[in-house]
Amino acid sequence: MNENAVEAVRKKLVERNIEEIDIRFCDLLGFWRHVTLPVAMGDTDLFTRGVGFDGSTLDGMTSTEAGDLCLVPDPRRIFFDPFMKKPTAAFIGDIIHPDSGRPFSRDPRGVARKAAELAKFEGVATETFWAPEFEFYLFDKASFWSRPGTAGYAFEHIEMPSSAEHHQNMGLVHGTHSAYHMMPPLDSMHDLRAEMAAHMTAAGIPVKYHHHEVGRFGQCEIETRFMPLVNAADTIMITKHIVRNVAMRGNMASTFMAKPLPAQPGSGMHFHIYFEKNGERTFFDRDGYCCLSDTARNAIAGILHHAPSLCAFTNPSVNSYHRLVPAQEAPVFRFFSGPNRSSAIRVPAYARTPQKMRFEYRVPDGTSNPYLCTSAILMAALDGIRKHMEPEEMGFGPIDDNVFAPGYDTSALARLPENLGQALDALLDDRAYLEENGVFEPDLIDSLIQVKREEMAGFSGNPHPLEHMLYFSL
Repeated sequence: MNENAVEAVRKKLVERNIEEIDIRFCDLLGFWRHVTLPVAMGDTDLFTRGVGFDGSTLDGMTSTEAGDLCLVPDPRRIFFDPFMKKPTAAFIGDIIHPDSGRPFSRDPRGVARKAAELAKFEGVATETFWAPEFEFYLFDKASFWSRPGTAGYAFEHIEMPSSAEHHQNMGLVHGTHSAYHMMPPLDSMHDLRAEMAAHMTAAGIPVKYHHHEVGRFGQCEIETRFMPLVNAADTIMITKHIVRNVAMRGNMASTFMAKPLPAQPGSGMHFHIYFEKNGERTFFDRDGYCCLSDTARNAIAGILHHAPSLCAFTNPSVNSYHRLVPAQEAPVFRFFSGPNRSSAIRVPAYARTPQKMRFEYRVPDGTSNPYLCTSAILMAALDGIRKHMEPEEMGFGPIDDNVFAPGYDTSALARLPENLGQALDALLDDRAYLEENGVFEPDLIDSLIQVKREEMAGFSGNPHPLEHMLYFSL
């Protein structure tokens, strides 16, 4: 570790009167974990050897007999957490083996580092850039339960039609099916989102904008500007932390679940992506379809070709597949297009210049581990470029029609998985592209599949409340 970088960090800690150092890391499933140290522990040794922890207590990380791991804070990724009572400097950490100091194969952030380096090594890009869209719901009340004899959930929001009779509602009911870009006071969450955006900016996150999303029961969106891959994944973890804590302070509950409510839009986490080589974007060609270069088209083909196995990382929850249903502004089929929002990959009409060219992958959702999600997408894109895959020849479009329109023939379209089990089966059969140059180690993929199979097994034998509505009286 560069001693000058550590010394610069120490100076910041003194200037800010920091009392505690918080080191955070992402586990295999995408949960953020942390350990807190007094500021006096922030010596050079902390930034080289780290602090020990037990990986065997976390799903899919290590076995009991080999549980010892170390967490090393990255001095380049520091932010000052406003939600802690004591002045706290938060660092994002990397996981290493305590004996050898080598990166741990199942550290999601380490995987993202390797994926980014592979793009450089293969000469495809000196940097890949990512801009996530954060879609989430805010609720005034949220509860859910499952115990012998009873199971269910209950959410409340001031903007729900069912809240109209409450005296605090004051008529804040959306009069159309869409709350997209609605103005206050119907957008009751504007100030809360503005506070979230302000905290994001203070943490060094470049916010693009925020607004009310389509969902009338409290759906929001915050979008960021482009960042390199590892920074983008870090940003997702920090942003989720900010959203949840600001919501909690505002006496609201937040969720990034893909489909928390029936008959309401799901929440995705779309990624806008472009590659840069020696300071220039590589996805633009004025003569190409939607101004896409051959490199961009190859990358798109790779992503769409591997999309079923990618879903194990981009859509890794049982709930994810309640969002990926027809006519819900979420993709179901594997094709690309221009501004067509029924496509899995679209090329925004307002971004077709050499300076703005990119495409958007619309499949992922917020239940994904951002490090593994972005890394897997990049590995699929690199495979497409490496093998000169052509999306048109592979049946991936372009299609500029609304494929959800009544009567549209979708029989020839390649589909995304319809459930998590299909995604895991696809990953078993299609994983070589992920293991290229050791980016995803086989043991990480095996462990993830095992954990997710066990997660799915928990649903077996548990009736859904809707089943009682349908079958109780038969």
